[in-house]
Amino acid sequence: MRIISRHNVHPYSKRGVPDHTDGPPVRRLYHGGEGHSDDRPVDCVTCGREVARFLHSLRVGVTERGPATSTTDTFISGGTTPPCLQWRDVLVLYWDDVSDNSGVVTGLQEAGIPVRMMKDDDIEDVATARSDVVWVAGGHRVRGLERKVIVCLEDLKLELFSSIRLDLMSRCTSQLVTVSPDN
Repeated sequence: MRIISRHNVHPYSKRGVPDHTDGPPVRRLYHGGEGHSDDRPVDCVTCGREVARFLHSLRVGVTERGPATSTTDTFISGGTTPPCLQWRDVLVLYWDDVSDNSGVVTGLQEAGIPVRMMKDDDIEDVATARSDVVWVAGGHRVRGLERKVIVCLEDLKLELFSSIRLDLMSRCTSQLVTVSPDN
């Protein structure tokens, strides 16, 4: 019996109606097809590149500010638009620990994203978001910690023994990205 079923959490699906949230819809990326390697998204450089492309589309790490578009914007923000997302707002989670040379990490680095793997002595830095980097961590290391953007690297083999949707995806406060094996 799958652990997720015991918790009565149903898989995400397109329902044809808006979600009851103010945030953007869940973004699903799939591991499989041309250019993808290995059996798991965490080991695939192409998956890392696709995640990087999506993060860049969110304008994560962009520091420029544009002019205000209305009198209200000028009043509220002093003449500039709100700052974009920072790298520190993103957390990449996998059920197990991720190595420095995993495919997804390599793909992120190749795209110019500042990425670091969380080690035991990094917990304070990760918790306070002191460093402006994308942290990659095993989900068990960051229970209770939330970020605006969560990238969840799924693994069908591990999902049989874990509750990825409850333990990893619930850390998201705005944009959830899942990278799933293509079935």
